[in-house]
Order: sequence, then structure tokens, then C-alpha cells
Amino acid sequence: MKRSILTGWLCSMLALVGACDMIAQRELRPGQSTVEDVRKLMGKPGMIWEESDGSQVFEYARGPEGFETWMVQIGPDGIYRGMKNALVPENLARVQPGMTRDDLRRLLGKPGSEESFPAKGEIVWTWRVKGDVAATEMFHAHLGADGRVLRTSRSPDPNLLKGG
Repeated sequence: MKRSILTGWLCSMLALVGACDMIAQRELRPGQSTVEDVRKLMGKPGMIWEESDGSQVFEYARGPEGFETWMVQIGPDGIYRGMKNALVPENLARVQPGMTRDDLRRLLGKPGSEESFPAKGEIVWTWRVKGDVAATEMFHAHLGADGRVLRTSRSPDPNLLKGG
């Protein structure tokens, strides 16, 4: 009991820097931990995705400053199955022209920012992602007026350009 209280307190204090996610990865046990354990360690999810088999995926986006979006799998029995970072190169490569806004959100999670370009008829969703080596960069999905992906692009992380 004391350990879970201490862990919960520690996570709340470290949540701003993402340390809670590391604690959750160590503390949560697939097949043993419960949905309540997940909520205690990680907080309220930004989105809960309902699956056809009754399972759920809890989305924990760590943007705009973080470069991870955790997708936490919960079985239909309320038992934790595991967690994966959605902002990995394999998922970024899956973003293709024609993909819907909903499919994009389901794949990568909530973007760190959204910007409208009315003259171009575009909305750009942006995520901070891990780049080559240890640096971060910005991944952009350009959406048309119909809410479908037109293209993707990348740019340097403005925090790194400012020396942050």
C-alpha cells in the first residue's frame, strides 16, 4: 500500500518530464496489472479507443514538448496487456496520402499542435518525434479540406534551434 502511494506521488511530481512513463513501464505487469493500476500510475488518458473485441487502448500523448505518445492496451477483462510508443519511425512511415484524420489520430495520437493555412486550404498537425541519433525533430501531416492527408514533411525542432 505504501509503495503504491509513494509511486503515485512520485509520478505526479515527475509527470511533467515524462518520468512517470518510465516508472509505469517498470511497475505495470502485462497479464497482472489492472486498469486501475494504469490510471494510478499514468493518470487519466487523453483518449480511450474502444476495440471490437471489447478491449481498449488508452492514449497518453506527451506533446507538445514530449516526443512520445503511449498507447496502453487494456483487455476486455480490465487487465493491462502492454504499452507502445506510437511515435516510432515505423508508424510515421505508415502515414500516407489519403489517410483520414481519424485514422491518423488513431495511429499517432493527439498532435502537439494544429495550424491552419486557409490560403493553401490545409491544416497541419505536428508531433515532436525522435530524430536521428538523440535529437528531436518535428513531423508534420498536411491535411486537406476533406480531412485527408495530402503529404507529410519534417522540420528541425525549434527548441533545438533556440538552444533549448
